[in-house]
Amino acid sequence: MGYSSSLIQRKFKDIAGRRYDSILKDYREFMLADEEMFIPEIRSILVPLDLFVQDITDEALDVLSAYDATISLAYITDTEVIKLLEQALDSESTKEFQAKKEEYGQKLLKRIAAKLEERGFSTQTRMFVGHKGDDVVRMAKSHDMIALCRRYADGESTDVSVSPVVLRICQRVEIPALIY
Repeated sequence: MGYSSSLIQRKFKDIAGRRYDSILKDYREFMLADEEMFIPEIRSILVPLDLFVQDITDEALDVLSAYDATISLAYITDTEVIKLLEQALDSESTKEFQAKKEEYGQKLLKRIAAKLEERGFSTQTRMFVGHKGDDVVRMAKSHDMIALCRRYADGESTDVSVSPVVLRICQRVEIPALIY
């Protein structure tokens, strides 16, 4: 008998028959089964970055410091933005925009990598043009954990809500995710 089954049986011991089975089925989604109650080994952590991610918070660094892991920083410029600029502007303006984005990306990668290395993390950096959601999901397959800034890929909201892209990524990856 699993942990959740025994807990529900104690809580609802006076309820019999199909009602107990229905409660057990409903609550099973919210409770970990015995085979799920293990702490995964985290050796590599993916941290995607873009224009809307300014820094990694100290609270997130405190959580990440619990793991002896290599942190892979990936700065991604959205392909769709480049395509729109190519259609709306001339080639020279698009190249200028890409150069400025790359310069910003390099500075951000260096600054965050230096901050992580000060805290004793081993880091890797990478920068490319791609699809912010799909490429992160693809890269996550080769990592043990993903840490996402709540504002990743979301330049529109000014409140503290979580970006729809971040929510979609969390739904699609099969590894633990930290939203900071």
